[in-house]
Amino acid sequence: MPEDNIWSDFLEDIPEAAYYSAAPFGAGPSAASPFGGGYAPAQQRYWSGQYGNVANQYMGQMGRSLRAGQAPSMTFTDYLAQYPWTQRYSALSPAMRPGSTTSRFAPAARRIY
Repeated sequence: MPEDNIWSDFLEDIPEAAYYSAAPFGAGPSAASPFGGGYAPAQQRYWSGQYGNVANQYMGQMGRSLRAGQAPSMTFTDYLAQYPWTQRYSALSPAMRPGSTTSRFAPAARRIY
């Protein structure tokens, strides 16, 4: 049975291409993005700096399957397709989100003389 996309192997050879073409960068639904698909710009800024962390989580999952005596069955593109992007971003504290400030949660102290 032929594959739907003959270029999918290319994404496995260049994992950065797979990462930066995943959901937060244009494939997911969002009305917040002025460019059509993708997530909100703040989420895109956050995820653009998280490639190393997401790749390390994938490597950890592969290592756990190997330690359990199982062959790794998930490719990096499959891992990215099932990655909980929105849940992970929503779990961040406001201080960890790019472009957000905590001043509304902890306003500056005022001095009265």
